[in-house]
Amino acid sequence: MNSTLVPQLHQQSPPPRALPPWLPPLAIIAFALAYYSSYFTFWFNPHDEGGTVCFTSQRLLQGARPWADLELGYNLGWFYPLVALFKFTGVHYLAARAFFFSLSTLTALLGYQIILRLTSSLRLALPIALLLVVFPGSQFKNYIPLAEMANLACLILLLHSPFSHLKKWLLSLSLSAFTLGLTFLVRVEIAIFFSTIYSLLFLFLLLDQRLPLPQRVTRLLLSFLTLASVIFAVHIPPYLALRHLGVAQTFARQIPDWFCFLRHNLSTQTSSTQTPSNPTPTTPTPTTHPLSTLNPSAQPISALTLSTPSSPTDHANLRRRPISDIWRPGPLKTRLLTSLTYAPILPLTGFLLIGLTLLIRQIFQGNFQLLSPPFLLLLCVGSSLTTFPQFFLFRPDGPHLSEFMTGYLVTLAAGLALLWPKSPKWSHPSFLIAIAALTFSVLHLSAYAAYALQSPSTGTIAARSHATTLFSAENGVKIQCSKRQALSLSTVRDAVLSHSQPGDFLICFPYMPGYNLLTNRPTYLHSIYINNATASPSWATNTIQEFIDHRPPVIVIDHRAVNGTDASRFSRWALPVYEYIQIHYTKVAQVKSPQEFIEVFSLSPSPITPPPIP
Repeated sequence: MNSTLVPQLHQQSPPPRALPPWLPPLAIIAFALAYYSSYFTFWFNPHDEGGTVCFTSQRLLQGARPWADLELGYNLGWFYPLVALFKFTGVHYLAARAFFFSLSTLTALLGYQIILRLTSSLRLALPIALLLVVFPGSQFKNYIPLAEMANLACLILLLHSPFSHLKKWLLSLSLSAFTLGLTFLVRVEIAIFFSTIYSLLFLFLLLDQRLPLPQRVTRLLLSFLTLASVIFAVHIPPYLALRHLGVAQTFARQIPDWFCFLRHNLSTQTSSTQTPSNPTPTTPTPTTHPLSTLNPSAQPISALTLSTPSSPTDHANLRRRPISDIWRPGPLKTRLLTSLTYAPILPLTGFLLIGLTLLIRQIFQGNFQLLSPPFLLLLCVGSSLTTFPQFFLFRPDGPHLSEFMTGYLVTLAAGLALLWPKSPKWSHPSFLIAIAALTFSVLHLSAYAAYALQSPSTGTIAARSHATTLFSAENGVKIQCSKRQALSLSTVRDAVLSHSQPGDFLICFPYMPGYNLLTNRPTYLHSIYINNATASPSWATNTIQEFIDHRPPVIVIDHRAVNGTDASRFSRWALPVYEYIQIHYTKVAQVKSPQEFIEVFSLSPSPITPPPIP
């Protein structure tokens, strides 16, 4: 194939650079500061990751034990950097946002170094880095693209280390293993995927012809031993700290637990494909709910008659839209998201097939080296695939798309550069294929820009859209937002503050930790993430018993379709709990519009008189 994949990269001398090496990274940092500061104080979503990470970090800061007192959802490294930050700033929403924007800036710098090392092209590396700044991924989840870029950068650095020098190789590998160990402490599944990539890389050591076979076998064994030892060493300090809290066993079980979670979700997805995506609503059928055994002394409970849906509860997660939605009449934003869901499959598959073909040819020709461009291309593809399943298989929505697109953008740029023909000729088939691939990539990225720049949940400057009203609340929540959103947030905030005292429990369903954050009200819930797909069969009974035991003064209910179906609305899948709330609580506020329906219930129908200020 007439492509830059054929010659070895180490034989290509990089072109001279006119700019000082420190100037492009400085330009990236300056651009990031200007861009992120332009919407730093804009937009607040009570059920996004901002509320989750800040509220969970606040609970940990106040002494809650991970897993025992609250479910983290992610690993320790996701939250404890913010716990350390909050020790200096106090629990502060904007301080957390600044922290995550700094992670996005670091991700862009790593992307710049990756493209520069792979292609030796400053003209390509700098624009890609600036695009990574513009499209940083979902706010407060910037760990994900950072973990992907950091591990890929370490892999490329490892392959560029002197192969014949064992000490330098193991030193570079130790840095890679340290990065992978930190990734395990943040997101287990991404670390598992990269561990698979490292295992395959070590096996390919045996095929590299630069060393005799006995030395390759020795290096293979030492590489496995070094990787495992460093990762183990990274986990020793948190394990010892968690052992004093009595949760070290849970910490150690995370990898097998993740495989159990994966198996459960895949089986759920398989079974849910047999049910319609929008089931027809059914009329509730009255039935006596067996709650009298919970608290026999509570007369309202023993006599309670609740309604349960006559059809089985839909336990499906958010489903991927069918590919036919691309050309089917509908909202442009929906059609864009559908096309962006399937578009990455074509380039990734093409890169994978071409890379494997050239790699196999090199192996049979006896001139394979770990630094060969086909192998580097496959590493980039594998890196992108570490974040693709979470989006494509489990949560095909805008925020998760934005998390995947960061690493995918780097892979796309690297793949096109490595595959670009050395001697462009209009009549040559490889040049026509390259032009077609470039055209597809430009259209793909343009479609993503059109989607992301109108979706605040993707972490872009779209957060400034219609943000004309200032909203202030507790814990550093001081933001500009739209007039409609400010009215919604203010309604809930005022209702909670006027019907509860500091320290009173605030319970929010199905998933709205942002309200706990902006009102500075705690919760007793072990897991704040609950919906139709995660609720256990006994969830309703246990939840009502917790209402009896804790008597939370205020409950907030959001009736949005969490998983895109009518069955995923709280009033559908949690009907016994919702009816209990309606009977024993009084609705004191609501927000109802075509965009949202939120209700606030209180044990006390009259506002609580706040204590006098000394």
